[in-house]
Amino acid sequence: MILQTIAPQLSRPRRNEHGPAVLDPFIPVARLGRDIEVVDASLPCPQIAPAFSGDHVTSVAVVDAARPDRVGIIPRERFQVASAGTLGYGQALLSRRPVRDIADWDPLCVAPRTPVVDVVRAAMARPVRHRLDDVLIAGHVWGVVSTTDLVRIVAESVVALDQRETRRD
Repeated sequence: MILQTIAPQLSRPRRNEHGPAVLDPFIPVARLGRDIEVVDASLPCPQIAPAFSGDHVTSVAVVDAARPDRVGIIPRERFQVASAGTLGYGQALLSRRPVRDIADWDPLCVAPRTPVVDVVRAAMARPVRHRLDDVLIAGHVWGVVSTTDLVRIVAESVVALDQRETRRD
């Protein structure tokens, strides 16, 4: 469902491989990223619902024709909350609203070579309500990575290091 975008840097060829299972907290974050669906900010909200139908899509990137250098993100949870709305009228309220109205226009966006541990540090420095939002990877091919996956990698690497040190003792 990738729509034609007005930001060509976001519509490069898509990667098909998934990131490796790693225990290295210093691995570049791009090795763990997945491709992200990109939609225009003027798209009506109901039209992005199919993008979230698959389990592998956790966020959708949003670009605005008026400001092509600006990139937003709509996490699945944010879309679901907006769709539920007050007293269950969310879908009716969203039916004519563009996705720009529900996008987060200040997502955490990192360079592809940024080490995972630094991305986790930056993610945990965000306000509490955004700490676990997905992270955009701004590279030749834009991607997205789950903050919870990054935290898991750092935690598992610490446990593995601790186990190695325990065996040496």
